[in-house]
Amino acid sequence: MRWRMLAICSTEKREVIESAISEWSLEVCWCLTLQAARRGLRRGNHALVLCEAGLPDGTYHDVMKLLRHKLDQIRVIVLSDLQSEDCYSQAIEMGAFDVISAPHKRTDVQWIIMRAVQGYAERRTA
Repeated sequence: MRWRMLAICSTEKREVIESAISEWSLEVCWCLTLQAARRGLRRGNHALVLCEAGLPDGTYHDVMKLLRHKLDQIRVIVLSDLQSEDCYSQAIEMGAFDVISAPHKRTDVQWIIMRAVQGYAERRTA
């Protein structure tokens, strides 16, 4: 099965994510802005959404609001530049699967995506 992921992040974060998933069967739609992400979400059926906490035209809060009726079908992972319990708590409370705090290491990205995909697959077969 080929997983579809929407990644809403800067070019800098994209490099880290690409290096983490380069050998995986993930089909990725890359977006730099919330506006582009809206179009991407309308066009595709994504199992994962990886979103930078701060976007040029919004935040992960806006993404969570867009997906609020689909959070039982989509796993959202937030990339935070802060190592803050508040950011983590807020994101989880809004329905995010997990938060990756800075520095965004390749292994952290891999681990969280693997957990999200595995959990998604287990939930769908239950």
